[in-house]
Amino acid sequence: MLWARQPQDQNVFWLNGLAGTGKSTITQSFSETIANDGFLGASFFCSRDYFNRRELKNIFPTLAYQLACRYPHFRRKIITNLKEDPTLAHASLISQLENLLVNPLSEETIPCVIVIDALDECIDDQPASAILSVLGRFVKQLSPVKFFITGRPEPRIRTGFRLPLLQPLTQIFLLHEVELASVNNDIQLYLTQRLTAIAKQRSDIDLPNPWPHDYEIVALTKKSAGLFIFASTLARFIESEHHEPSERLQLVVSEENCTTHEGLAGIDSLYSQILLDAFSGIHEPDMFKIVRRVLGMIVLASNPLSRVELSVILGAPPALISTTLRHLHSVILIPANESKEIRIFHKSFPDFLQDRRRCTDPRFHINSTTHHGSITLSCLELMKKLEENPCSLPPFIMNQDVSNLSQLLEHKLGGALQYACSYWARHLRLSSTSGNGWTYQVIILATSMLEKAPLWIEVMSLENHLDEVIHSMYGLLNWADKVSGSF
Repeated sequence: MLWARQPQDQNVFWLNGLAGTGKSTITQSFSETIANDGFLGASFFCSRDYFNRRELKNIFPTLAYQLACRYPHFRRKIITNLKEDPTLAHASLISQLENLLVNPLSEETIPCVIVIDALDECIDDQPASAILSVLGRFVKQLSPVKFFITGRPEPRIRTGFRLPLLQPLTQIFLLHEVELASVNNDIQLYLTQRLTAIAKQRSDIDLPNPWPHDYEIVALTKKSAGLFIFASTLARFIESEHHEPSERLQLVVSEENCTTHEGLAGIDSLYSQILLDAFSGIHEPDMFKIVRRVLGMIVLASNPLSRVELSVILGAPPALISTTLRHLHSVILIPANESKEIRIFHKSFPDFLQDRRRCTDPRFHINSTTHHGSITLSCLELMKKLEENPCSLPPFIMNQDVSNLSQLLEHKLGGALQYACSYWARHLRLSSTSGNGWTYQVIILATSMLEKAPLWIEVMSLENHLDEVIHSMYGLLNWADKVSGSF
């Protein structure tokens, strides 16, 4: 807060922390506080769960839009720029930054803070973060605008902040190096309040008094090892409405190995325990195939899906989806409304499931290339249902002339079919090219789909995603070429 409020040379602040240390929670609180104080100019919360929030090209246009809403002079300038070049939102990152932020801000002094959270969750194939590379060129010109950026210390993020133009202008705070005693005090307070609330909510059972005991809170705090995601996952695990809290608490406390870091020595042991406990009553191998198929779809989906949409894409009854996820509320947000999207609480869980070294139980391990192939097949199979003019629109009408087009599309097609049309090619690109049996199925289905290509192109046009058609076809040809080379 001192950095945000006081003029200083370092106009960039990097909140650097490992997964689960609380970066996004701090950023949310920080953003709300400076918004109330009038310092927040704009914000972008990156997320690999959403296609639009993991694309680098969407960051600067979004920030520019928010600034335009807040500052009239900036709005007038950016409207002029967009009239001169309507393609700015699709331009290169450096062109976006220069024309959507630097030029409009250069004509008026606007002291504010711009927040970019979880930059590491954006897709970026550059050795040094592409956003940080272009920001370093202009950050001095943007003063007194400040940038508050959070991200895990991944190589491209670290390299980006070490660039000569950016490094001297960046203040770094290592969240995972905060004194452990200080963090543990906060986690202990959090666990005490959460578990006390659980005891009050469970009027259906008799818990010991007092519950939990101080030594149990201390043990849970020690196991959290400074990771708030670990502590919150523990609390959700214990408060499961399908189990007795005291039994769940003892199950966790009785483990001897203490965790000190994320990964193999950290939250993975908890994830393993959650999965073992959730499916302890299942012994048939075929049932675990269903479990992996459902989890694989949730983990690898390009956008979060609801239980209804999962049911349609996977061709499984909604009740089966609900049963599979019933005991996983401590790691997956599962709304009561089956039409609401399912969310992963923290990316460490899908990371764990996809890493054979971490998820050592083959019953739960998600082989991403195999599952992407399976999802591709499901999407292509679903796209057989496409029909001409699904929204029954009159001929020669422009998309912008239909006021409720997005709602109409969702009603006529359904979220599952829309997802299949938008993302089948992405799943294909990420699938195996080893030339095994299922690749023939993909080729057959893809060939069949191409016969209906005009119907698919029509849907993509209605969704204003015609550019994805080119990318999808290129991806299909590239994948087919790799497959042919594997024989």
